[in-house]
Amino acid sequence: MKSLAFGAVAALLLTGVSAQAATIDSTGGASIGNVVPFGAPNTATYGQTFVAADSTLNSFSLFLANSVFGPLGSLDFRGYVGTWDGAKLGTLLYTSATQNKNTDATIEYSFNTGNLAVTAGNTYVAFLSVSELPPQSNALFGMPAVQNTIAGDFVFLNNGVSFESLMLNSWSSFGPGVYDANFKASFSNVIPGVPEPASWAMMLAGFGIAGAAMRRRAKVTVTYA
Repeated sequence: MKSLAFGAVAALLLTGVSAQAATIDSTGGASIGNVVPFGAPNTATYGQTFVAADSTLNSFSLFLANSVFGPLGSLDFRGYVGTWDGAKLGTLLYTSATQNKNTDATIEYSFNTGNLAVTAGNTYVAFLSVSELPPQSNALFGMPAVQNTIAGDFVFLNNGVSFESLMLNSWSSFGPGVYDANFKASFSNVIPGVPEPASWAMMLAGFGIAGAAMRRRAKVTVTYA
């Protein structure tokens, strides 16, 4: 009976931890070129709304392309993820380290969110912004866009250095339901803090060894003269 009970518990543990991945990728859509200008000092925030495909956001990517309106320049910015209330940023969930754009080419900026808990089916926003950083020179770049490919929209706000505006003012949408930013996201249903299947297997193997030792001890009989 003990072996059967242990097997049932093991099966439940392994069933409860799944690493099946889901992805969102708009980059295969028909390109419409670069939306400009993104950067300093005013056109501070560009991004993409999206519907969470599972309960954990593992990573996301946004892209920046060639400089516009003058010399190349160099631009510092950060990547973010937050809830979306239908018009603006709700709760900020993730902020990246500072990134830098200083090459005249399209570059994918990827952000590891550390298994960020989200709600499958809810709408979020991923964006790049310069508005939390010190004032910069007039360095401006484009963000590649495509015909609508995923559930969501290319959104932006000319909020300058006021990060709080992202949660107070309604953002603009570049062709609602028509265009997306080049965007990728990877999801899973692994609950943060719960061991991966490989870890469970090691734990269960350890339980098996301990169980075998206990059974061997149970078989030892002692007789007295």
